[in-house]
Amino acid sequence: MTINKHKDIIINKYNEYDEDERLVSDRGHNLEYLTTMRYIEKYLKPGAKILEIGAATGRYSITLAKMGYDVTAVDLTPKNVEIMKSKSKDLKNFRCMVGDALNLRKLQDKTFDMVLNLGPMYHLFNKKDKNKAISETLRVAKKGAICMFAYLPCASLMSGYGLRHLAAERLGEVMDNKGRFKDIPEEIFNAFHIEDFKKLFEKTNTKYITNVATDGIAYAMREWVEQLSDKGYEAFLKWHFITCERLDQQGYSAHLLYICRRK
Repeated sequence: MTINKHKDIIINKYNEYDEDERLVSDRGHNLEYLTTMRYIEKYLKPGAKILEIGAATGRYSITLAKMGYDVTAVDLTPKNVEIMKSKSKDLKNFRCMVGDALNLRKLQDKTFDMVLNLGPMYHLFNKKDKNKAISETLRVAKKGAICMFAYLPCASLMSGYGLRHLAAERLGEVMDNKGRFKDIPEEIFNAFHIEDFKKLFEKTNTKYITNVATDGIAYAMREWVEQLSDKGYEAFLKWHFITCERLDQQGYSAHLLYICRRK
């Protein structure tokens, strides 16, 4: 099968990148994992069948399988799938495969109690593909299933890339008069205003639950987070978990999590 140029760009990126290590490399990055797992566990029911789309090397999926859930993991990058296979040899309740979020043809309709789309929305650069990724996620979800979609806010792109990497001038060249950045398929990452991401679900068979700042201000202020004492970090975590659904915490979070229920 021939893959298109943008898929090549994504696969090449993740062939060279250790996504599994990113989530535990420091407190700022680990907060994304801790918060996402907190919400996954909040909505999981005993015996649930889980699908993760864009599972990378299985940090979430394999953890959930070890907790006893029936888990299927899909990732676009063959290298990541091979890593998942090697890490899950003794898990009878875990399966993984190479697959595309835009075409989950190997998976049947209304199969899963929870569907986690924790990466693909970062890399889609036209409205058709964005809608297709959402519709495929919802297609394989059972009625009443919880679906979670990770995405990047425009503010984090400016703060994390524009400021930290001195690339604000470049972003300014592709920014519209509302602070959105143009869809550029040659790039790796895409970003949304929160209200624009929510609009993608207006005509879907879903009920909105919440929107979560999974790493909050820890991303923009990671140097200070790392300097906290253990007790100080515990206090920060407590505050973050209490406030991460507040609108005033969401714009500058590096990652956001949109949670809905399939009708």
